[in-house]
Amino acid sequence: MPLINMERVLRISDTLKRFDLGSAKLNVFDTRYYPPASDPPKMVTLYFLVMVAMDHRLSRPGKPYEAVLNGKRIRGADLLYRLGMMVYGERPEFFSPENLARITEDEVVAWLTIGDASPPDPRLRALLLRDLGQKLLSLYNGNPLAMLQIPRGYLRAAEGYGLLDLLKVFKAYQDPVEKKAFLLVKFLFYRGLFEPRDVENLHVPVDNHLTRIALRLGIVELEEALFKKVLNGYELTHDEDALIRICVREGFKAVSRESGVDVFLLDDFLWVFGRSTCMQEEPKCYSCPFRGVCRAYDVGVFVKDLNYFNTWYY
Repeated sequence: MPLINMERVLRISDTLKRFDLGSAKLNVFDTRYYPPASDPPKMVTLYFLVMVAMDHRLSRPGKPYEAVLNGKRIRGADLLYRLGMMVYGERPEFFSPENLARITEDEVVAWLTIGDASPPDPRLRALLLRDLGQKLLSLYNGNPLAMLQIPRGYLRAAEGYGLLDLLKVFKAYQDPVEKKAFLLVKFLFYRGLFEPRDVENLHVPVDNHLTRIALRLGIVELEEALFKKVLNGYELTHDEDALIRICVREGFKAVSRESGVDVFLLDDFLWVFGRSTCMQEEPKCYSCPFRGVCRAYDVGVFVKDLNYFNTWYY
């Protein structure tokens, strides 16, 4: 079973305390990727519901999801949200529940294909969008703001439903580790559309970058057999993937608590760090601020991303 190494948590937290992370905060008003600040809350909420639903596993080994836009190579989630804003600017009705409820695989391919970049699972993505649209119509009369009002600011509720509970009705948001749910909450919070009252229930949205970082730093340790499976790139089961990522989630919650860094700001920092420094291939250890407290650097063994690609969870 995975476990959290609290000694590593404390050492990494002490290192984090010396950083000024203010500049790491995600700018959710950058109109290259997100709707303008002046747009109606309903449209903004629909945009994020759709885009986060699509924010999973766009690249595959040997086939990265990247393309050149305006002379600059863009990849992964950056490209996804750029394409989202392109269609949002041209046809905002694309994001309406009525359109989502009948969207086709061909329409998803047309939307998310540019140059050599194309989604690896368009049939699944179309299914997720139809499910989202149909349930928004049947449960909330097509108005996502109605869903945000029900929890009264709670993520989880002993009585009634918190926002995390309500999101689980949508297939796109059924990850047991709730990566997409927490990413959506972060966007909504940053945009002033939802303010969590039970902050103790906030967590980082655990994706491949955060998992890789946690395993390399030694925040999360795996039993020998599972570690060898990850290190050698063997395909994981659904439960193995979930167990590792839930431990990563709790590990970074401990880092947030010990360092005093807000979980969402911590996520903003780690996501960029995972793409720019602690990359899957050729990590830049020479410039890494955690080099002195990193288990992988100490022992010279660097795990790569979990081999669990056929998922819409993250």
